[in-house]
Amino acid sequence: MIAIMWQFDIKAGNEAEFERFCGASGEWTAANRHSRSFLGTSFLRGSPVEPQTSRYVVVEYWSEMVVHEQHKNYRGDELARLGARRDQLVASCEPLGVFTALDVPDRAGEAWSRRS
Repeated sequence: MIAIMWQFDIKAGNEAEFERFCGASGEWTAANRHSRSFLGTSFLRGSPVEPQTSRYVVVEYWSEMVVHEQHKNYRGDELARLGARRDQLVASCEPLGVFTALDVPDRAGEAWSRRS
C-alpha cells in the first residue's frame, strides 16, 4: 500500500469549501473512488495551537502505484477539471511525497472509500 501526501495552505475564508471539496464525501474523493485501488483518505487540519489553521495535509491511500497512475491517465480530464477548481481555493500546494504505508488503521468509517 502506498500513501501519497500533499500539504495545502488555503486562501483565507475558503477553509470550509476546501474541506467539503477534498473531504471524505467531497468531489475529489468521489472521483478517486472509481478506482478499486483507491483505499481512502486521511484529511488533517492544523490545530488551533498552530499559527496556521488554514494548513492541511491530505494523505491518499492506494493499493498499488501502477493502478494509481492508470487512474490518473484514465480520468485525466475529470481530475484536471477538479484540480483547477481546487486550485481556486488554495494559496499553495506542496507535494510531500509517496510513501509505503506500514501500519494503517482498519479501513472503515467515513474517511475510507465506500462502494455502493
